[in-house]
Amino acid sequence: MPHPPNTLLRVSLTGPESTGKSTLAAQLAAHYGTSFAPEFAREYLALSGPHYTPEDLEKIARGQLAAEAEAATRARNGLFFCDSDLLVIKIWSEHSFGSCPEWILRTIDQQQYDLALLMGVDLPWEPDPLREHPHLRQHFYDLYRRELSERMSNFAEISGSGERRFAQARFLVDELLRTAAQPSDSASVLEEPRMAYRPAHYTLSTPACQATFAAHGAELTSLRTTANGLEYIWPADPAVWARHAPVLFPLVGRLPDDAYSYEGRHYKLPQHGFARDQEFAVVRHTATELVFRLHHDETTRAVFPFAFELTITYTLRDTELTVRWDVRNPATDAPLLFSIGAHPAVRCPLLPDEKFEDYYFEFDHPVTLERHLLQGGLLTGQTAPVLTEERELPLSYNLFADDALVFKHYDFSGLTLRSHKSAHFVRFQFDGFPYLGLWTKGPGANFVCVEPWHGIASAAGKPGELSQKEGILTLEPGQTFTAAYTITVG
Repeated sequence: MPHPPNTLLRVSLTGPESTGKSTLAAQLAAHYGTSFAPEFAREYLALSGPHYTPEDLEKIARGQLAAEAEAATRARNGLFFCDSDLLVIKIWSEHSFGSCPEWILRTIDQQQYDLALLMGVDLPWEPDPLREHPHLRQHFYDLYRRELSERMSNFAEISGSGERRFAQARFLVDELLRTAAQPSDSASVLEEPRMAYRPAHYTLSTPACQATFAAHGAELTSLRTTANGLEYIWPADPAVWARHAPVLFPLVGRLPDDAYSYEGRHYKLPQHGFARDQEFAVVRHTATELVFRLHHDETTRAVFPFAFELTITYTLRDTELTVRWDVRNPATDAPLLFSIGAHPAVRCPLLPDEKFEDYYFEFDHPVTLERHLLQGGLLTGQTAPVLTEERELPLSYNLFADDALVFKHYDFSGLTLRSHKSAHFVRFQFDGFPYLGLWTKGPGANFVCVEPWHGIASAAGKPGELSQKEGILTLEPGQTFTAAYTITVG
């Protein structure tokens, strides 16, 4: 895995007691052939005993900083790991003594880990003389998550079995290394000062809801209600499907042989295009609005010979997230041909005591639906009935046994994911979209995707001319195309 030759990346493992921080830190250091800073508190308390004072916590904080500095001197392959960090000391000190020393707070503000892995509390508690609060892990976890979100840290939540945690962490660290190895965006693109470290995640918040986004792919990664902390977006488990809500541009679906032609030249373009794997610039970020932008460059021109400017605006109001796309053709003498679509994955089930089959899609009025069948990601030209004048579509994995449900020119503009066992819901509104996909990975995949599209997969056959592809939009020089949809949770 490549890494920048003059940059040392720091990855912190943080979170409550007995969540596997030490085990995972050692695993990751061994996997990447580098060092890790052990948790100094364990070493200190093992010698002094489990009783401690505020002065002890300050000594532990200094010891943790020294351990990190020492680990940095032994680092290899461009990164090292930290088992615990000063955020742990802050939360620990505030809980035990009601405050945290100012110098620790200043140091936390000055520090910037390139990635923080927040360890989930779904592992069994392991008793230990140095551990104190077996019944407060969820409380502390919520504190860690709030702190990381408010600091706009680049963090990710790690959960599941030890093996799954290791797989999740490897995926995230590989992404960090890959992103760090890419050239930085031009300073002229950004309206914010150029920094040695650029946050990879950004947060929007209202009193009722919080949404998090990645600069990589301008992707929605989390949508969580504040009152109960319920997460609605699929966590991108790499063992199942390693995406949250990718933006499909400049292509929706697949091309025959992943190839097409334009004005006599032949090109290769992967399924759903390349935007989901690009680093977007941040144009504007406020408490409730975030604007990403992507421009054409030499790399995109090699597979997509068009000038473009894609702006994605996320706006959070109460518990409603609006996603708006603006596609502009900046060329002066050539058209822009493209498609664009959404692919948000919602956790299904949302609650631990539910199952996938407890859920259904509810429509605003009775609908008759006919799906367009896919084979190998391409349309076969065949159709099959799904519903006849019904308001509900029950979910089952068998429903998706033949790939996604693809609908054309349907007569509704929204649908709601509901459960028979709880009142929680996710409402999608997508006025003006001519195509819609519904999809899940297969049995055991605890998510379902609702995908409004301006574009669709190609028909089976040989690669063809892009201008003749169904669903392709054309913008003349200087024109802009705009579309939007909303996600409301409750």
